[in-house]
Amino acid sequence: MAQIIVMDGPGSGTTYELDAVNNIGRGGNCNIRLQSANIADIQAIIKKKASHYNIQGATAGSVLVNGQPIHKERKLIHGDMITLADIMLLYGEEPTGESALVGGGPPQQNANEPMITNTQTYYKDTNTALANLDDGTQKASQNIKVLLKVSNAIMSKLEPKELLAQLLDIMFDEIPSVDRGMVLLKESDASSKLWPMASKKRPKVTKDVVPSRTIIKRVLQTKEGVLTEDAKGDYGDMAVSIVNQSIEAAICVPLVGKNNNILGIIHLDSTRQNQGFREDHLRLVTAIAMQASLAMENAILVKHLGEKQRMQRELDIANDIQMKLLPKNLPVTEGLEVYGLMKPAKEVGGDYYDFLIPENSNNRKLFICIGDVSGKGVPAGLVMVMARCFFRPLIISCKNTKMIIEEMNKFLVEDTRKDMFMSMLVLSWDAEKEQIQWTGAGHEHIIVYRAQTRKCETIRAGGIVLGMMKKANRFFKDQYLALQPGDAIILYTDGVTEAINPAKKMFELENLVTLCEKYGHLPAEQICKCLLEDLKRFMANAPQHDDITLVAIKKK
Repeated sequence: MAQIIVMDGPGSGTTYELDAVNNIGRGGNCNIRLQSANIADIQAIIKKKASHYNIQGATAGSVLVNGQPIHKERKLIHGDMITLADIMLLYGEEPTGESALVGGGPPQQNANEPMITNTQTYYKDTNTALANLDDGTQKASQNIKVLLKVSNAIMSKLEPKELLAQLLDIMFDEIPSVDRGMVLLKESDASSKLWPMASKKRPKVTKDVVPSRTIIKRVLQTKEGVLTEDAKGDYGDMAVSIVNQSIEAAICVPLVGKNNNILGIIHLDSTRQNQGFREDHLRLVTAIAMQASLAMENAILVKHLGEKQRMQRELDIANDIQMKLLPKNLPVTEGLEVYGLMKPAKEVGGDYYDFLIPENSNNRKLFICIGDVSGKGVPAGLVMVMARCFFRPLIISCKNTKMIIEEMNKFLVEDTRKDMFMSMLVLSWDAEKEQIQWTGAGHEHIIVYRAQTRKCETIRAGGIVLGMMKKANRFFKDQYLALQPGDAIILYTDGVTEAINPAKKMFELENLVTLCEKYGHLPAEQICKCLLEDLKRFMANAPQHDDITLVAIKKK
């Protein structure tokens, strides 16, 4: 039995069982009537031919199959996407035998099962994913860059079909041993049937992927990703289908929703001998699946909302994600106390601050970062997320703040638009030397409160903003700052000094320095909060035009 499902456009979600002859359009004589003013009375015809169905357009170019216009009768294959004007249809055949992607009874461990080399429980949150990917090697930094690509894809692709295709592209780029891949989604929560929504194969691979029913069943039932090697071994009945598909190794991971419900699966396989998968490939695909699952659930949600509500929800989600990326706990380090806060001007901001204690430093070292992306909103927020993803691995591999800034600049030049840049300050506290090393990249002044005189001095950050010039190393310098007990450093973004009151007067650096002298004797947290309250009083009911970020560092 064959059917088509309306995936996008008017009547989305409607399923039609196919007859021997099927006229598709909005006319009264069509047995598959589509409710769109852009559809002709008869737009396409699907006819049964022996054991398969063929499709043809009523006029030349009126039908697209998998994005390509057809000009003559064409055979339909399970999983084909059919576009008719503003409506997208999915063609599917009731699966049978080994291609039946339907769950069954509990998994049985016997000789007929595939050899499972590794398994990986799905990640419930980003921190868990990062912890599993970060093994302290250079590969960990590369994996985090891959997740950044996925995040960018999720933010830029609101349509699930486009997103899934792009995720396959990313996995093919990052895992060279992948020859074929497919993403399948469940028809509904109540159904166990899976439908292919995106697929890809290398140019020299001739056969389309048909995932093994045995592997699929195991993943659906255990919610564990699996890695199989030597897939052509003696696995009984399953070996026949694997040999027919030329599968040498496979990775299959679940797409798991917020309520632990299965949304679908990602299946990758290799057809080449001695080109299998590694355990870190399984961990990476599992992390990608976690991000994809969130995107899929959000896509399902926004489909039923109006445009304004949808955009607001997306921004709220982005804001929630972004705020969770800021430090959750204040670091406890010898000799210093720190505090930071951020107040975005919009749902998504371009400001960034972070605190990080390197492992094996016995809490005697601390890295502090503050940055400001040009512009506002989602584009700036994406660059902010990129900066965070780069900063954390870089403190492991770089010897000093200058190297961190230099490497950060290389990444941002490569991965951001030409019209976007980021100012930044990176500071490193060494408790043994009782001094701060720092490097500036076009950021605002450093304000230093001296406890002995109760006065502040300002230091230009220097450097050049990140993301503008590839060869900018000559602009970055290592500098040092000594602190006495009770001294404080106040860092800020230009949303503070450029805040406007109802009279259109700017707050400016001079007023900020005066307030730092007023509150500099307080603990770090109180310095930030008092500065913010005074800034709010200055702004009164005037709108906030830029993100506001404050960081205070106090020498104990």
